[in-house]
Amino acid sequence: MFWSFTRTLFSGIVLLYLQVLVMPGLAIGGLIPNLFLGWLVYQVWNKPINFLLPIVFILGLCYDLTMPTLLGLQTLLLVILAIGVDEFHRPLEKDSYITMLLTLGLAVLVYAILITVVYGVLSGFDLRLFVSFLGMILYNLVVSIVVAGIFFFISRLRLDIYHG
Repeated sequence: MFWSFTRTLFSGIVLLYLQVLVMPGLAIGGLIPNLFLGWLVYQVWNKPINFLLPIVFILGLCYDLTMPTLLGLQTLLLVILAIGVDEFHRPLEKDSYITMLLTLGLAVLVYAILITVVYGVLSGFDLRLFVSFLGMILYNLVVSIVVAGIFFFISRLRLDIYHG
């Protein structure tokens, strides 16, 4: 249990550093994709929610500290998404790639809607916000599929050591 917690926290910290340091350089039209969406869906899919919520809260809080204007927003969204993904995927088939992609798409859509509502309330709803909403869905979906795929691939790797 300790090593599973440590691995999950370590992978989240690595993603936090990538999110803060690398992803702003990959922004398209001012849209920075969120690496935590793919990671979150993968982790909730494979670990119990009561094990994962403290990690998600801590990582969301750390990510929020890099954006002091909207302090608490990412933490709230990540916790809401973790609980929502857990409730959505629980009755579904666990080993199906289709249901994982469906869950990933739904998480990206909910994240984009909530972020758009917050930014719309703060700065006003206009056409530019709607276009960025559509771009956010597409860009986050592609990046989330890649992140979840990388974590899925890493989890299937085996290390065999033969002494000759």
